[in-house]
Formats: sequence, structure tokens, C-alpha cells
Amino acid sequence: MNNPNATHTANNAANALQQLRDIRLPVSAGWWPPAPGWWLLAAAGLLCLVLAVRGLQRWQRRNRRWHAVQRELAALRAQSQTQLQNSPAWFSQLNALLKRVARDIYPLQSVAALSGDDWVAFLQHSSDNAVEAGLVTTMVNACWQPQSSCDPQQALAFAGRWLQDHKKQLRGAP
Repeated sequence: MNNPNATHTANNAANALQQLRDIRLPVSAGWWPPAPGWWLLAAAGLLCLVLAVRGLQRWQRRNRRWHAVQRELAALRAQSQTQLQNSPAWFSQLNALLKRVARDIYPLQSVAALSGDDWVAFLQHSSDNAVEAGLVTTMVNACWQPQSSCDPQQALAFAGRWLQDHKKQLRGAP
């Protein structure tokens, strides 16, 4: 049963087996350039970082203004402990501080031009405490009187309350 065809087929099969090589895996893709999804993720991350930095800068700018006002009020509070407490210059500084803040908070109104009774009316109108009408009047009029009957501590308390009432608006002002 020696068939020459069968031997030839067996030789071809053995020969074909010898020609087989190991499986070669494809070359793995490198880490660069990244896939499009990674580019989108990087762009989104960069955008978030830029927005966070801008938000932080805006927050600092707003707080810087509030803290500057608080420092100036603290300086006036320290001055009120000295002999200058009843001087017209001290009351002028306190009114100037309130006027600067009011000018920043109400930019569409001509707050800078207000004086006397108009300034008193503005402070009373913009204050949450209407019971302090007499205090506001004496505080504003103390700028022009050599000796005032206004208590500097009460004036500072009013200014502190007025500023606290407008804190959110001051921090939100551009």
C-alpha cells in the first residue's frame, strides 16, 4: 500500500509544518501621539484650569476691595481713641470712606456730588436701620462743626453696619 501519492502528500504536509513560524504579535502603539479622546480630555482640563484661575483672581480682587475698606475703617477706629476723635477732619474721613464705597456700589447715581442733607438722605435711604436718622444727620454735619455732639463710637458703629449691609454689593462691584 505504498502509494506514491500518499507519500508525496505526507512529505508536503511535513514540509509545510517545517515552514511554519511562531506567531508574531503586532508592534504596540507608542504613547505619542495620544488618541483623540486624550486630546479632548487635556483641552477640557486646560479650560477648567483657566476658568479656575480667573475665578480665583476675581475672588481675590473683590476681597481685596472689601479688606481695604475694613483696614481704613480700623484705622479710623484707632484714630477715634485719640484726641482727634471729635475733629471735623476725622468725620470728613469717615464720610469720605462711606462716599467712596457708595460710589462703587451705586455707579449710576451721582453719589460723589451729594453733600449735606442730600448725603444724609442717601445714607438713610440706603441704610437698613431707619432709626438712626438723627445719628446720620449729626455725623454728616460734624464735618463742618468745630465741636460735634456726635459720638465717634456710634458713628463708627453705624459705618460698620452700613458697610456690612453693603458687603455683598461691594464684593460684586466690578
